[in-house]
Amino acid sequence: MKNIIIIFLSVIALSSCDEVVELDIQQAEPRLIIEALVTNQPGRQYVQLTRTIPFGAKEKVPTVSGASVSVSDAYGYVMDYTESTPGYYVPAEPFAGTPGITYTLHVEVDGQTYTAEEVMQDVPPLDSLAVREDPAEKADPEEEGRFYEVLIYGKEPQETQNFYLFKFYRNDTLFTNDGSWIFAYDDTILGGNIQALPAPLYYAASDKAKLEMYPITRQAYRYYLDLSSNINNDGGMFSGQPANVRTNIEGGALGYFQASVLHTLETEVNP
Repeated sequence: MKNIIIIFLSVIALSSCDEVVELDIQQAEPRLIIEALVTNQPGRQYVQLTRTIPFGAKEKVPTVSGASVSVSDAYGYVMDYTESTPGYYVPAEPFAGTPGITYTLHVEVDGQTYTAEEVMQDVPPLDSLAVREDPAEKADPEEEGRFYEVLIYGKEPQETQNFYLFKFYRNDTLFTNDGSWIFAYDDTILGGNIQALPAPLYYAASDKAKLEMYPITRQAYRYYLDLSSNINNDGGMFSGQPANVRTNIEGGALGYFQASVLHTLETEVNP
């Protein structure tokens, strides 16, 4: 699958300096991380709260409990959230977002207030998925029995500038290549006609394949680019310095509040 599009940013930089500056990266103050999503489908809204840990630390990322969390819309409706598991908040009453409406996130933690605003994005859904055997992968599969590609078909509205986040699943398990791949695209990469674009993983017979497509704002797209760049920065001499990840959250927290219509396609691999 040589034509798989994977966002992977690296900055090639060679520099020299006369002074070595030692950074005390272990002593950075923990910061709140907010990951939040509002979609047009009930049951898919959530807010997850965690805190940063020192660089290279081995402990589990700490969750943040006891926060006050709500989302409001442009009409003044306020949806309160409750904590379902440590650090994970869901609406007390399920709701569905509406395309084109502005949503505002409000989080209060330890006397600090954090807010974010996002307009829910939408584009036409993709057309279909198809399955194709890859003879080269079948001859030498990375995973035994998995040599079927799932191909994506659809049209991208070129009259507007659009950005996307894709999520790929195999048997209901999200594929991230151990957390190192983020599948964010702009419409210049996808082109107007999406014809036989392969998913970035192989499937076996009887596997279930699912694709989730989220139209996102330009700001969200930049956030995912920054996040991908930092995840894939190995710290070598040809890697750029870790960058600050841009966010739409005000108040000093990291993360992003995303509002997107969710389009889903599913198929079962039946050769």
